Amino acid sequence: MKVELVDYDKIEKIVKAARVSHGSESDGMGPSDKSLLRKLIQLRHESVFEHCAYTFKIEGVSRALLQELVRHRIASYTVRSTRFTLKDIVKNKDIEKAEDLSDFKKIVERYCVVPDLPEEALNEFYTCTAVCLKNVYKFISEYKLPNDIVKYLLPESFKTELMMSINVRSFRNFLQLRASKKALWEIRALALEMYKVIPENHHILYEDLNLPQSE
Repeated sequence: MKVELVDYDKIEKIVKAARVSHGSESDGMGPSDKSLLRKLIQLRHESVFEHCAYTFKIEGVSRALLQELVRHRIASYTVRSTRFTLKDIVKNKDIEKAEDLSDFKKIVERYCVVPDLPEEALNEFYTCTAVCLKNVYKFISEYKLPNDIVKYLLPESFKTELMMSINVRSFRNFLQLRASKKALWEIRALALEMYKVIPENHHILYEDLNLPQSE
């Protein structure tokens, strides 16, 4: 998994919006502005947070995670097309030639997210997932079926990438739900990674969530 912060709005936009509402003056992110931000969070006056947003590039996450992620509707997503992703599989002759566990492991780790499993179950995961990838290769190269049909064979662990834009108000909600230890392990890892890459001076907007600083 790789997360890059592509773009973001300055925290001062939130302060400026709040000051317009309150009819007061900023102190340049000094004690008064910081106190104001904490007060807004405490009182749940979060509409001004919608003026500030982040854009992330996210790579190496599974289709299973993607299904969880897009449930957060107050955000914008651009996902890599499966149509173009499958072209790489067709070019990879190693998939067709893969016959044993060692081969299966190589191709699965290239194209799929591998969960933490006991050794016996992990070996079975490699085998079953490799069979899916080999079938994808076969359906395209031998049966000449279009990618839009072949993608129905893809495992949920298949890797994808996307751009995601989300405002601070929605990102707070996202972190509350997805940074929890009860969340799917992969989306929790994503949530914490996204939090890590935002500017440090933005952490004041999330300090009430008690997020781990490193894990």
